[in-house]
Formats: sequence, C-alpha cells, structure tokens
Amino acid sequence: MNALRFLALASLLALVAGCGGDTYDSYVYPDKLELDDPIALGQFPSLQACREASLAKLKALNAESAGDYVCGQNCHDHTCQSAQK
Repeated sequence: MNALRFLALASLLALVAGCGGDTYDSYVYPDKLELDDPIALGQFPSLQACREASLAKLKALNAESAGDYVCGQNCHDHTCQSAQK
C-alpha cells in the first residue's frame, strides 16, 4: 500500500511540474552601449508578451533607438536557459 501511495504522489508531482510551461524575463537596457545595469521588468508567460512589454518600456523611456532589451527563457537566479529578442 505504501508503494502505491508513493507512486501516486510521484506521478502527481511530475504532472504539476510539467504544467508550468516556459516563462520569459524581460531585461531592458536604456543605453545599448551600457549593459551593466538592466531594468528587470518581470516575468511573462510568452515571448511575445515579453517583447511587447520591453518595447513599451523603451518607448516610455524615449530610448527606442538608443536602448535594447533581451527576453530570457526560464530564468532562475539570473541564469537563463536561452535569451532572445
């Protein structure tokens, strides 16, 4: 009986862990030549949402041509699985 409970719990945990999906963290650089201190906008459920928020922040900062951004995929402790625009 204990083995059956363990198997059920392990299956439930695996199912819950797989439901999260990818997340994207936005990092905005008001000056693309100064990459030391990005503005972290937070986490977004899709790459498109991250892009839109990043571009909106650059526009709000009047830094559309001078700035840049990156969307990091599945970031944990400032380390991302991948990064893209």
